[in-house]
Amino acid sequence: MNPDRPLMKWRLLDTGTLDAPENMALEKVLLDSCSGGISPNTLHLLEFSPCVLLGYNQLVNDEVNVDFCRSNAIGINRRLSGGGSIYMDGGTLGWEIIAKKSTPGIPGNREEMFRKLCGGAILMLSEFGIQARYRPLNDIEVGGRKISGAGGSENEDSFIFHGTVLVDFNADIMASALRLPAKKPDYKNVSDFMARTVCMRELTGRAPGMEEVKARIVKSFADVLGVAFENGGLSHEETESLNRELPYFRSDEWIYRDPAAGHPPEQRLYEETQ
Repeated sequence: MNPDRPLMKWRLLDTGTLDAPENMALEKVLLDSCSGGISPNTLHLLEFSPCVLLGYNQLVNDEVNVDFCRSNAIGINRRLSGGGSIYMDGGTLGWEIIAKKSTPGIPGNREEMFRKLCGGAILMLSEFGIQARYRPLNDIEVGGRKISGAGGSENEDSFIFHGTVLVDFNADIMASALRLPAKKPDYKNVSDFMARTVCMRELTGRAPGMEEVKARIVKSFADVLGVAFENGGLSHEETESLNRELPYFRSDEWIYRDPAAGHPPEQRLYEETQ
């Protein structure tokens, strides 16, 4: 990187805690708006009220204990990306990069892109003394145990690549909300699944505050991408698009969609698993 060249400016968008339909609708809006030339390249930090998120092509009844989720105010929704179902709550930080594929510094090769973008979360974890590494195709692990999964989708000349950081983790709730044996046939039982998953609290002896994690991940992505982030909110056009999309993302048509319907022809899915 040329030290005399001004850094590219990207938007930093922190939308705080939203419910699953709001976060999923917003992902579509940001991707479509970037592709349409409305939105700038963006690092989006997001948090979720308790929910289960399915991969784009999964069936709710195969993956989710619906009765438990309804009884415990746990939302059910699905991502734009493929892969497996995940449980999200206040102990998980979501991050996503929405950008033009032609952006300088974004590798054209998909695995190289995945590796570089996962590097932002890996660098952040190192700031807490956690030595994580990228595991192809889309995982971040610590000592063979997964602390983050990533995935995404692309639309024409733009992409969204999103991931999670497990700051804290309620294993009992997750195990009750998900149908783990169906989701992970290579895992013999829930305890086997948990033995392969780890959170920051377990590794450091404390669950760091979410604001501290956010501050460090922003700095880490700035370093990895060689950009400067500027705080920004949603534009008027993005807000209007979000209001139009939200009813669909709250609907049974979206949540209980038939995977046989495929996906929009303009989108290609990246895989995500937790």
